[in-house]
Amino acid sequence: MKKAVSTASTLLAVLSAASLQTTFADVEGEIVESNIETGALTISIDPADVVVVGEPVVAFNEVDGKLVEIGNGEVIEIGEGAFSAVFDSKDVAVGMKALVKQFAPEHEADHLGAIPDDKFAVVDAVINANLDAPATIKACRDAIAEFPKESRFYAQLGRALEVDGKPASAILQYEKAIELRPDYPVALHNLAKLRFYGPEELRDFEIARKHFSRAAELGFDASMPVIGTMTRDALGGDSDYAAAAQWFSKAAEIGNPFSQNALAECYENGWGLDQDISKALLWYRSSAELGYVPAYRNLGRVFEKGIGVEASDRKAFDWYSRAAERDDVESQYKVGRAFMKGKGVVFSREYGLEWLTKAADAGHAKAMREIADFHFDNGDGKDDLGIAANWYRKAAQNGDASAQYSLGAMLERGSGVDRDKGLAITWYREAARQGHSESQKRLIKLKTDW
Repeated sequence: MKKAVSTASTLLAVLSAASLQTTFADVEGEIVESNIETGALTISIDPADVVVVGEPVVAFNEVDGKLVEIGNGEVIEIGEGAFSAVFDSKDVAVGMKALVKQFAPEHEADHLGAIPDDKFAVVDAVINANLDAPATIKACRDAIAEFPKESRFYAQLGRALEVDGKPASAILQYEKAIELRPDYPVALHNLAKLRFYGPEELRDFEIARKHFSRAAELGFDASMPVIGTMTRDALGGDSDYAAAAQWFSKAAEIGNPFSQNALAECYENGWGLDQDISKALLWYRSSAELGYVPAYRNLGRVFEKGIGVEASDRKAFDWYSRAAERDDVESQYKVGRAFMKGKGVVFSREYGLEWLTKAADAGHAKAMREIADFHFDNGDGKDDLGIAANWYRKAAQNGDASAQYSLGAMLERGSGVDRDKGLAITWYREAARQGHSESQKRLIKLKTDW
C-alpha cells in the first residue's frame, strides 16, 4: 500500500487526478475497515464508480440526524469495489460515511477563467487584468452545459460576470457554486465581497459575514482580516472582540500587514485579549516593516504620546512623515502641525501650511480649522480675516465643532464677513449639539436654545 503524501504534494496530486478524469460525479461510500499498521481506512463503493488516486475525501458522522464533517483525507490506493484513504483526523472511524469530491476534466473555461487562489483550479490562474470576460463567460456556460454539477465552472462564470460589470449575475453563479460545494473558499469569499462592497442594493452585511466567516474557517487567507473587522465593528452581527482578535492573530501570523496592525490595536486597547503594550509595539513595527501606512501613523502616535516608549517628538515626526508621504491624511495633518509648532522638526510656517493644506484638501476638518486659526491669529487686515472665515466655514461644514463656534463668532461680530446674527446662532447650535461648551454659553447669553 502507498504511503500518505505530504500536504504540499496533495494539491499536485489532486490537480493531476482532475486532469485525468473522464467523468464527473461525487462518489459516496462507507468506511468498512481500519489498517492499524498504516493508518489507512478502507471505504466501500459501488463497483461502477470511478475513483482516482489523489482525489480528496471527506468523512462524515451522523449527529442528531445531520451529517457533520469529521476529517479530510486523500485517496491513496484503489481496489475492487473499495479504495483506501488517509485522513487528517484520528476521530475518523469505521462506520462513518465518506465522500470523494471529484473534479470535472480540464476545460477551455479553466484556461480562460481559472480564479487566483482557487484550491479547486486545475490550471494556472488568470488575473482579472488578463481576463477576456465575454470569451470566458461563453466557455464557462459551455462547460456547465457539459458538467452541470461542477462547482468550479459556476465560480469561474461568477468571476467573469463580476469583471464584466454584472455583480447581480455574478452573485447568482457564486451561490450555485456554493450550493454544489459548500466548502468552496474562493467562491464564498468572492460572494461575500459582493455582498459587502458591491452596489448598495446588493449589500447584505449579515450574508457577507456568514460567507467570510466560512471561508476563513476553511483557511482562506483573504477572508480572515475582513471577518476580523466585521466581528470587531459589529457589521452584520454583534460585536465580538475575542473572535476578532483570534482572526487578526491568524492572519497576522501569515504576514498580513492589515491584520498585524489591527492585532496591535487589540493588544494596545485590550480588545478581546489581555492588554499588552509590548506586543502591541511589536505588531505595529512588524506591520510597518511590511509597508502598511496606518502602522506608520500608529507608531507616530505611540512616540507622540509615549505609549510604552519614551515620548519623542522627533521620532513621532519621523513616523508621521513616512505616512504623510504615502498620502495618509491624518499624518499630513500631524506633520503640518509639527512644522507650525517646531515639534520634532525645524519650525516652518511654509511647510506647515503646505502639509495642512494637503490634509484639508482631502477633507480633514481639523486641518481646515488649523489653517483658519493661523490666518485669524496672524492676519494684519480684512483679507486675512476673510481667508480665516472661508476656512472656518469649510471646517464647520465638515462637522468641526470648534470651527462652527469660531465661524459663529465671526458672523456675530462681522469680522471678515458680513454680520449675520441669525446665521451665527445656527452655527452656535450646530456646535452646542456636539457638546461644545462655549457655544452653549453663547446661546444662553443670546437667550436662545439649541
